[in-house]
Amino acid sequence: MKRMIAGLIGMGLLANAMPAFAAVKLNVDRSGTLTGATGVVIGKNTYNVDFFDNSCTVVFGTCSASKFDFKTDVTARDAASALLNQVYTTANVKTYSRVLGCEAGICDSYIPYQLFAGDPSYALAIVAAYRGTDRKFVGAGPAYPEINTSTTADSSVNYVRFTMQTVAAVPEPATWAMMLVGFGMVGAASRSRRRSTATTFA
Repeated sequence: MKRMIAGLIGMGLLANAMPAFAAVKLNVDRSGTLTGATGVVIGKNTYNVDFFDNSCTVVFGTCSASKFDFKTDVTARDAASALLNQVYTTANVKTYSRVLGCEAGICDSYIPYQLFAGDPSYALAIVAAYRGTDRKFVGAGPAYPEINTSTTADSSVNYVRFTMQTVAAVPEPATWAMMLVGFGMVGAASRSRRRSTATTFA
């Protein structure tokens, strides 16, 4: 019975340890400005996020759909939701003074996904926005930023770039320790069970 309990505890430790990967890490400079983040999860992929205070043309090299990180309204909305739920959280916004390109307490982050068909000098973008310590997803309608106009003219707007991470996430040290303990307990229980079986049939 004790061996069974030890085995179950070990398996429980493993189950808890396996999904526990490093959380989103905020990149905050010495002035307290949030410049980006790493480890943002969107669907099955993990991204690095960088904020820019410039024009769409400068941020993406060429402001065109082929250069945008997301190509549809749906995927851009998923990215905006991830930004709000993992970066612009109520807890996180208290750890930095402002976001790059934005003043304290207010930021509208453009995530462009295509050019406006009626006038390609404008982009279509989804906006992830927050006000103070309250998060707000502005998604009722897309924004239409002019592709050659820099966001430096507006102290509440910036652009966001998402770069997919190519290296698998690495568990934190505490997670490794939990996994090793779990494997050890499962292994010990298994060895004890084999010894007990051998003794019974001797």
